[in-house]
Order: sequence, then C-alpha cells, then structure tokens
Amino acid sequence: MTAVSRVWALPSDKILCTRRVLKEAVLAAVQEAYSMGLLAGQEMRLRESTLPGGADRPSWMDIRLDDQAAMARDGLRLRPIVLRSLLAAGYQCLGDLRWVSILELIRLFYVGRKTAKQIRAAVERLEREG
Repeated sequence: MTAVSRVWALPSDKILCTRRVLKEAVLAAVQEAYSMGLLAGQEMRLRESTLPGGADRPSWMDIRLDDQAAMARDGLRLRPIVLRSLLAAGYQCLGDLRWVSILELIRLFYVGRKTAKQIRAAVERLEREG
C-alpha cells in the first residue's frame, strides 16, 4: 500500500508515473515482502526457544512497553499515543514486537513509518546484542 502511494491513478484507471517512481515503488514492495518473509522464517525457527519461561529466552523480550525507564535504557522512547495503539493491538512487551514487520506496525493507528523503523531497529539491535 505505501509503496504504491506515490503512483497516481487517473479516473480512467490508468497509472501515470515515471520509470524512476515505478522502480522505487516496486523495490519498496519487494523489500517489504522480503522482510516479512524473513521475520516469518525466524519466528518459525526460533519460536520454541523464545516462549515465555524458556531458558534461552533473552531478558529484553520481557520488558513491558509501558515501562518507560526500561525502554529508555534500551534506547526506545514511544509517544503515549503510539504506546496506547500498540497496547490496544495486543502488544504488551518488546518480545511481542520481535517478528512484527514495519508494514504491520504502520497499519496501527498513530504509528508512522519513522516510528515503525525505530521500533524495528531497536528490536534488531537487542536481538544482535543478546
């Protein structure tokens, strides 16, 4: 949806755009599909080891989204309206966001692309660190 938002359709259902804009839209769609597939594959592979109470579960996954001090320690500050939107969607802790793609995040109310990228970057950084 967001990749094609820069490509305008005329009332006659013809699409008018430059090759550059079309290439960018297709590239963005392919990159998003890749990241969603990659996250789904990781979820399938690592789901058992990261269940709550599991021995291999990283401690950062249990940080509650509404714990501002812990979130700030990990470099993630969410605006209150974004936090309410995440909580309303059923995400309670950082571990819940582990396999959520940018596209899925921006579909939530008040979560824009920039905020979604920050969330994904923080989760990926925490994933790499341990």
